[in-house]
Amino acid sequence: MSPTLKPLPANWGSRNQVEKLTPATAASLSRVMMRAVAETGSVFNLNDGYRSYEEQVSLFKANYRNRGTKSKQHRDDRMFGGTAWRWLGGVKVASPDLYGTGTGAKHTKGEAIDVIPALIQGYLQREGLASGWSWDEGKRNGEPWHFTYHEALDQYRSEGWLDHAAVQRVVGAEVDGKIGPATAAKIRAWQKAHGLTADGKVGAKTKAAMGLAGKGDAAPAVPVTAGGGTSVPARAPAAQPEPTALAAAVGGIFPWADATTQFWDEKYPTQTYVGGEPIGLLHSTETSTWPGYGAGSSAPHLTVRFAPKARTIAARQHFSTTRPSRALVNKAGGVQTNNARVFQIELIGSCDLTFATKHGFLYLPDLLEEAWARDALAAVLAAVSESLGIPLTSSVVWANYPGSYGEKAAQRLTGAQWEAYSGWLGHQHAPENDHGDPGDIPIAEILASAGGDPTAVIAPSSGGGGSSSSKLPSGKDALMALIDAPDFPLLRTPGNLCYYGGDAKQTAVSGKMPNSLVPGEITGSGKTSGAEGLKAWQRRMNERGYSLTVDGRYGEATEKTAKNLQRLAGLAQDGAIGPDTWYAAWLLPVVS
Repeated sequence: MSPTLKPLPANWGSRNQVEKLTPATAASLSRVMMRAVAETGSVFNLNDGYRSYEEQVSLFKANYRNRGTKSKQHRDDRMFGGTAWRWLGGVKVASPDLYGTGTGAKHTKGEAIDVIPALIQGYLQREGLASGWSWDEGKRNGEPWHFTYHEALDQYRSEGWLDHAAVQRVVGAEVDGKIGPATAAKIRAWQKAHGLTADGKVGAKTKAAMGLAGKGDAAPAVPVTAGGGTSVPARAPAAQPEPTALAAAVGGIFPWADATTQFWDEKYPTQTYVGGEPIGLLHSTETSTWPGYGAGSSAPHLTVRFAPKARTIAARQHFSTTRPSRALVNKAGGVQTNNARVFQIELIGSCDLTFATKHGFLYLPDLLEEAWARDALAAVLAAVSESLGIPLTSSVVWANYPGSYGEKAAQRLTGAQWEAYSGWLGHQHAPENDHGDPGDIPIAEILASAGGDPTAVIAPSSGGGGSSSSKLPSGKDALMALIDAPDFPLLRTPGNLCYYGGDAKQTAVSGKMPNSLVPGEITGSGKTSGAEGLKAWQRRMNERGYSLTVDGRYGEATEKTAKNLQRLAGLAQDGAIGPDTWYAAWLLPVVS
């Protein structure tokens, strides 16, 4: 049974992710972080809190490899599923067999945190036990960031939850729901003015003096802050007026966007790319708030943030409309993707439903089904198209994630198609890139709301293939189907895109020889060697009615089976088993 959990404010997470803890653990964290900040003068950030079983398995498999033996061969081995697993030297992770027991697995009970930076870690190591936070487990494993909560040891538990935002309002600090050094200084000044010990800590006496006593049981708020940018009116319920059209750019700048907070024209001089007809391109940030973009090194032209409660959006402009932005992979000597003709917009949110649900991010395909959000984005696209002459059309498939992921995903354009294209695209369409965002957003409806011609849009097939015969599920149906599908086991990082099979442009794993990029994946030797992940795929295909030898070796029969599955799923029929073809083995309905 999953524990009862409370969400923490998104800005407490190191990547603005919404972590969750049990109510008592969350309340203690709200208090101990206030004390740690006051003592150290440092900010705090969480890297991890509660971890689901699926996340525990995924993290475990990323740091351990199956030895296939029935007993441990080394003291750092872990037993999982009846066999020993070898530690690869990364993060030490409890066996998923211990999930929920609390035996080295407090993350799975919502009673552990991984926290940074070092100053906060040092405070918790020295003083945390008085608040119930022990470093014993982290110390044993050589992890200065890992702490577990023990309610019986907490001397301050009667104080309840500390509402950081309420404290900030009382002392006149900027209200973002997270006490930092600036707020601590304001607390000290407030305490001094009210005859209290000026230590910057909101203990029982200060809390009572602030009028916050008795509010300790309030659920942690997950604030949606406005950030920078001018609010853009969007369509309210039907009885409200239609949104006002947004103005075109003046001198390369949109008057409704904040061009002061994160504007990098001067830092990155204009490049001299030339091209054909203009393109508009949409990304998703995979965050809940404004990204830093590496100080502009990977920034688009615009970032748009949705505020669902207020039904408004805000926008920031990072580069002038007159020059390229920098948010795409743009290989030297290859296709010019970060081109002056390509206007790029990042939407704050995620195209990955599992990831969005875990971290409390906006799931864009669902959000943009709502009329107010669709019309708000349409107003932005209309203003951009008016300024740059981008046709309000799209003649490509907008595939759902994860089917849209990968350099060889069926919807991705070739270099020649890219050079000839004009209209609106997603990151998933750009050549030389492997991202699958922004997913299967309702682009036809968005363009229609912007005044464009939706008849030019090819309706997305249900799974991101590019063929109308595709029967892959999408949205929530895909998420439910993926519950029973194992993770794709090979590397999928920039420069290390591994496949089973494939051609010379990819790192192919055949099962017939070791592959240094995927240590532990090939077991056996000589004629008995095989890829463990490929065996799982072969077994699954046999369950679907095929008759493959389950040997983990990529050969003619496996290639033909892969191509047949790709044909049925509407994927590119190249025989390479990457994430899309892997998941199709579990997602595609079996037709009897």
